[in-house]
Amino acid sequence: MYDYEQTLNEIHAHGRFSGTPCLDRMRALLAAVGNPQKKLKFVHIAGTNGKGSTAVLSASALQHAGYKTGLFTSPFLMDFCERICINGETIPQADLCRIAQHVLEVERNLHLPEGESIGEFEFTTACAMLYFVEQTCDIVVLEVGLGGRYDATNVIDAPEVTVMTHVALDHMAVLGNTVEEIAADKSYVIKNGSTLVNYPGQTESVDVILQKRCYDVSAGYVKAPVPEVVSCTLEGTDCIIDGKPFHLRLVGWHQAANAATAYAALQVLREHGWSISESDIIEGFAEAAMPARQEVIQTEPLLMIDGAHNVDGVTALCETLDCMLPAGGISLVLGMVADKQYDLCIRMLVRRADAVYAVQPEGPRALSSRELATRIREFSPYTNVFDCGDVVSALKRAVRGAAEEDAVIVCGSLYVAGEAKNALKNGVI
Repeated sequence: MYDYEQTLNEIHAHGRFSGTPCLDRMRALLAAVGNPQKKLKFVHIAGTNGKGSTAVLSASALQHAGYKTGLFTSPFLMDFCERICINGETIPQADLCRIAQHVLEVERNLHLPEGESIGEFEFTTACAMLYFVEQTCDIVVLEVGLGGRYDATNVIDAPEVTVMTHVALDHMAVLGNTVEEIAADKSYVIKNGSTLVNYPGQTESVDVILQKRCYDVSAGYVKAPVPEVVSCTLEGTDCIIDGKPFHLRLVGWHQAANAATAYAALQVLREHGWSISESDIIEGFAEAAMPARQEVIQTEPLLMIDGAHNVDGVTALCETLDCMLPAGGISLVLGMVADKQYDLCIRMLVRRADAVYAVQPEGPRALSSRELATRIREFSPYTNVFDCGDVVSALKRAVRGAAEEDAVIVCGSLYVAGEAKNALKNGVI
């Protein structure tokens, strides 16, 4: 019996980046474990924001249609096993340990060029592929990790359908300094023999790049329908897609566009022979949940957790705050990662807040709470700012200081969201 914490330590010991950007390492590792990806069918989802929501919506509908559906997402919030799911159930810790130890043994005997090693995402992707094959999944909803061209998931053959969610600025140090450069990198997930479903609100310049890639590799192209938002409340989103009414548990106007993207992808699957009824989609969408995406934890005072960590995601959060909480009374528990466009995110968020409780997320890339508090005071001298250091202390202070009609919003980083979720689960707050 393998120790779970020890196994996680061995997984995390792999580097974030592990050599020259390429797919050679991933192909070598998968070949050494029997090329499990060759035995699976995929819905491959790339993009900047909305990948996770689009993935869970798609997976929920497929599960409702009776298919054993794998789901691979990143990052995790509270437990590493969240990244690998089948029909809504996370991989058991014992199975993760067993498969990871097998991959570790294979990795030790792998001959890679000097200076090259297997990265953590590559390693985790291999574990997921093995588990999905072992559990005889009918189809896997596979979320891209970073970019597209050299992402570890891009070793798969042409999927059943390729999906591109909203492309925006993020990971510029790796993917490029403009939306167009980022779109070009992500476009490499489009393969000959596949069909791309494109997000309905994509910018025109991104549309052009994606359509050209489809033309170059003889792939099909479908633009998702523009949804009509009927209502958006803290209880969910009601919208009309292709003339049909949908209710989503997911909060936010932007979730209607993610749902329209997933809907279009499921229509492509139907055209390819997958048996998915309209009721499967409607019921699957209604049940799909995405933690830490404008997730309402409680009311009176309102406590919402959102993992928005880039300008595009923060814009969506701000739209929700403006629409649903126009009276103010907002406190932020805010922490950010230093390699994001944190100045822009701070400017958007803090002008909507009466108080900000600055925290430092876990991890080496974290922006210190002291630096964050300093920047907030520079941008918004009339906002009350408290340097709390850790998430638990900040969350306690914010909730206890809020009146019943006020709102506490935990945001800025998925790391912060995960720490808050763990604190609430353990009864710390």
